[in-house]
Amino acid sequence: MKNHLQTFLILTVFMLTGCEGYIFTLNKHPVFDPPILFASYNIPDPALKSCIDQAIFDQQVTSANQLTHLNCSNGGIAELKGLEIFTGLTHINLNQNNLVEIKPLLFLPHPTVVDLENNDQLFCADGQLLAKQVSDSIKLPTHCKK
Repeated sequence: MKNHLQTFLILTVFMLTGCEGYIFTLNKHPVFDPPILFASYNIPDPALKSCIDQAIFDQQVTSANQLTHLNCSNGGIAELKGLEIFTGLTHINLNQNNLVEIKPLLFLPHPTVVDLENNDQLFCADGQLLAKQVSDSIKLPTHCKK
């Protein structure tokens, strides 16, 4: 009998983990209700939007300030408009993209690590302003280091 109970419990756990997107109820009362991921944002650049969508899913973000890390290197991103809504961002990797201006990054309250290397058209004045805000390290394109 003990073995049957253990087997039943193990199978139940496996079934529940495979159904994490469903609401489970007991007597019409929710037992498990998965979180609704954050989706109230407008990002015009499709490459940046795709990267943010993936980061939100990976980090299970339910509000804008919960997104803390963004790794969008080599993503073909040309514009950062809309990124300023994610005020919790501290680690941002935008290496090897097509960025010209980075003004939305200037509105982030606590950037810690920012990588903008290999954005060959980047407007350096914005990068230098951002460097004053970043608390740990910033990597700028080679043409901005002169």
